[in-house]
This record gives sequence, C-alpha cells and structure tokens, in this order.
Amino acid sequence: MSLRRFHLPRLHVLALLALVLALVATSCAVGDDEPFLSNPDVAGADDETPSGPAALSDPVCDEQGARASRPLDPAGLDVDLAGTRMQDIIDSGTLRAGVAQDTLLFGFFNPGSGAIEGFDIEIARLVADALGVQLELVPILSADRIPLLQSGAIDIVVKTMTITCTRWAEIDFSTEYFKAGQQLLLSTEATETDMARMTGERICAAEGTTSIAKIREFEEQGTVEAVAVGGWTDCLVKFQQGEVEGISTDDTILAGLAVQDPFAMVTEFDPAITDEPYGIGVSQEYPEFTQYINAVLEQARTDGTWQDLYDQELRAILGERTPPVAEYRTG
Repeated sequence: MSLRRFHLPRLHVLALLALVLALVATSCAVGDDEPFLSNPDVAGADDETPSGPAALSDPVCDEQGARASRPLDPAGLDVDLAGTRMQDIIDSGTLRAGVAQDTLLFGFFNPGSGAIEGFDIEIARLVADALGVQLELVPILSADRIPLLQSGAIDIVVKTMTITCTRWAEIDFSTEYFKAGQQLLLSTEATETDMARMTGERICAAEGTTSIAKIREFEEQGTVEAVAVGGWTDCLVKFQQGEVEGISTDDTILAGLAVQDPFAMVTEFDPAITDEPYGIGVSQEYPEFTQYINAVLEQARTDGTWQDLYDQELRAILGERTPPVAEYRTG
C-alpha cells in the first residue's frame, strides 16, 4: 500500500478554484438545481421506483462474468436502424445522458465554461455523435441512475457506474469502458490507513454506490462508521469540515477530490479494496441499443479515440493507461 497526493497541471488551477468555490458554496446535492434549461423535467422521479422489465436470466454472474456484455451485431455500426431504439433517438434528435456534475475529471460543472465536462461526458458524446444527434446532459444522483433509466427519463447513464451482478438484474451494461478500483482518501495527518483496523472512524460515500456498500461491510465488522450522502461534493465538504475522517470510493473519483484539498491523500492498496469496472447503463428493454453502444466503444478502442480522450482528460492526473479489453457474453 502506498500514499499519493495529486496535483493539477498549472493551467487548470484557476478554473479548479472557481469550481471548488461554486460547489462548496452550494454544498450541492446533484440534481437539486438543474443548471441547463434543456434538461427534461424529472421532478418526482424518486416518488416511485419503477419495477422495470423482468430481470434477464443471463449472464451467469460472478466477479469476472459481470463484465461480459451483449455481443456485437455482425453489422456493427452499419446495422439497419429501422424499428430500433436507435432510430427513436434519431427521430427525437437528442440523446439524454444521465451524468454527474460533481465528479472532477469525469463529470463536473465548470463555472468558467458553463458546461459539464469530463471523461464520462466525452464517452457519452461518442454515442450521440455515432447517432448524429445532440447530447443532452442530465445531472443525476448515483441512487437515481437505475430508476431514471427504467422510467425512460434518460436514455443512458454514463456516471462512473460499476458493472455488478445485482445491477445486471435491473439494467443492461455496455462493455467496460474504464477500469477503476476502490481506495481511501484520508487526511495527510492520518496514522491508520486500513479500514479493517480502524476504530470508529467515519467514512463517507455517495448513497446508491458500490462504495457505500463496501464501507457498510466494514461497519458490520465494527471498524468504521459509514456515512452516506447524495454526491461526492457533499463528502468533500464533510471531510473538510471534520465531520468525517475519510472518503472511500473509486480511485478515479478520489483523485479528483484530492486535487481540491492540499491536506488530503489517497491510499493506493494493491490490489484495490474492490475492482470497479465502469459500463454505460442502458434499459433492458432495448438490447439492440446495448449492442450498438458496444460497437461505438469497440471502434473507439481500435481507432485510438479512447486513448486520445484519456490522454486529454485524465492522463495528467492518473498516469498512463490503456483501454480495457471488451468481454462479450457467449450465451
């Protein structure tokens, strides 16, 4: 296990300071105040949680099998779109993507540009561009990702969403587009860096994530206290105000939080606390759409687009990485 501090390139410092001031001032919960007039009205989406379509009987899911997505259509991106979900989206002229606006590096609202930016945003844009439609960004909470997909309020979710067996029972996933791992952010003055050996430290994560579920496992073992909040900015505020001793989630998200606090450090356990493969969430009602998205991602892997996006958005902070290899179901 090692400790790491993250530093932004000098050109991003002023923009980051503006971002932090804007986010901390509101102590926002993502989705409370929609910053874009183009966002669909999803008020009341939390009043009911749609049951959604019946769960698929496959894949036979395990730690590794969860990554396997629907196989590519032999026609790839040249598939006949007539009567498909893709044609419906083309006819509407807009792809509605559920994203984060408080996750630096992956999906964050930049007050300087007035736009949501990050790696996840660019991945969503690949799908919109392939369809030839406008991309509409819908800021959502992690806990609302699946309900909003099932209700039809959004078309896809691209929000650092880990592919898991439990989620496969409710929605479809694309192939893995990013490989992350759960780590731990602490104060630079912390003396204990292992949750398994802690004694009552309060550890924060967003509700509805695999991260808070893992922290609760440690809580059941009597080591830490799990603190669930709406979004990652809420965790950072609590950390800076001394209301929690740490934050535990994907290394990618923690890297974005750490560059906002000079007194924060990220542990780097090898292997990570958990493996966190990211996939694009899609409704189970449209298996052909999942296959189409897989073709978009496959093209991005092979033609260098994924690598270009990574180098542009993340390399300066996360170092050298290459696209994860796609896995497809055989059954």
